[in-house]
Amino acid sequence: MKNLISIVVISLVLSSIGFSQTKTPKVIVYYFHATERCHTCKEIGQKTKMVMADNFRDEIISGVVKFQEFDYEDPVNKSIVNKYFAYGSTLLLVYPENEEKNVDLTEMAFQYVVNKPEKFKEELAKEIDKLIMSD
Repeated sequence: MKNLISIVVISLVLSSIGFSQTKTPKVIVYYFHATERCHTCKEIGQKTKMVMADNFRDEIISGVVKFQEFDYEDPVNKSIVNKYFAYGSTLLLVYPENEEKNVDLTEMAFQYVVNKPEKFKEELAKEIDKLIMSD
């Protein structure tokens, strides 16, 4: 039951992205994955959504933070995959105002998401906060 409630809350928060203001977000969280995902890749997607819903609900609603997930094998996503060189599972924080500040969290995600999920969520939230607070 707890998982069902979490899924509903996450879905509601992430669906509110479409209703957020049309301004350019300060931080975009991109998660690129294959069509067929391993357990770890599924966990990265699920835990990232949890962090977004638990820590950045207001920022998502106001349009400050945005989350998008892409299947890198889908030809429809070819241009964004090429832009960010996401030819494998990739968790990327994009700072649209200055993409030199982009942060690739893929290695950290694979290191912690299964064995230390709280550490993963903490590190992801910390990195998103840093980009939100930067000039």
